[in-house]
Amino acid sequence: MNLLITGAYQYSDAQLNQLAALNYDITYVQDERVTLTIDVSKFDVVVCNSLFLYNDIKEFTNLRFIQLTSTGLDRAPLENIKENKIQLANARGVYSIPIAEWVILKILELYKNTRFFEINQRNSVWKKSRELLELYGKTIGIIGTGSIGVEIAKRVKAFGCNVLGLNTSGTKKEFFDKCMQSSSLYEFVKQCDIIVLTLPLTDKTQNLINSEVLRSMKDGAILINVSRGEIVNEEDLIKYIETGKLRGVALDVFSEEPLPNKSPLWECPNVILTPHNSFISDNVSSRMFNLIYDNLSRFRENKPLNNYVNI
Repeated sequence: MNLLITGAYQYSDAQLNQLAALNYDITYVQDERVTLTIDVSKFDVVVCNSLFLYNDIKEFTNLRFIQLTSTGLDRAPLENIKENKIQLANARGVYSIPIAEWVILKILELYKNTRFFEINQRNSVWKKSRELLELYGKTIGIIGTGSIGVEIAKRVKAFGCNVLGLNTSGTKKEFFDKCMQSSSLYEFVKQCDIIVLTLPLTDKTQNLINSEVLRSMKDGAILINVSRGEIVNEEDLIKYIETGKLRGVALDVFSEEPLPNKSPLWECPNVILTPHNSFISDNVSSRMFNLIYDNLSRFRENKPLNNYVNI
């Protein structure tokens, strides 16, 4: 069975040997963001992230299983995958813990005004801030109640927060006090001191956070995005940041990455930016490989896949 793996995950020699022991004939491509010059019609299985943004899946005529190294599905040609009955699995749960920890960190940085103290320390200034907030008792609204949303909810509950979730059906999830339907977006954001975006990017969610939604948010609210940059209309967001309506914003994802030098977001004093980095941790690599190895083994044995995506 022919397996194509890419540099979306960095395999050690020992890990490659483990995969080979599953009786796969392995081809490794370091950079998946180019058009491949090899014969791709032979591959039964592909482990990748954004390979199909740069290569036509129709050329993979024998493809039967795709293991994504991402949680999001926006880089996968879902229509073709469904039409050709290709099995698909994502990386749900692999990155949830570090992303949840990043969200907690940024909330506390904004509530405890750490940038103020960092600047003062740099300039040897001894000055107190009287504008610090408690996380206790605040209402956290998490838009997207999947694995990442659940891990965030679990952690903010420990701070004594009220946790609201927004999902398609309003189905209640563990660690959430209440979940609402996505059709109730405006009512939802009006209740929240902090809004966290963890939902997938689709045609329906692109530019979901726009002027109307931002206008509906509480004065002094915080917005955090760890999903996809295109979910937020950045032009609208910048306008509302400049009005002072929001206490702060933390962004790990952007509509264009890397974020252009000309973007006003770089200069906003109450905005914290990181370069799509929240998913990184010391444990992610082992979780990712364990998922890849287990699913490649399951596929060979015709067993149900972990993180199977039912399109």
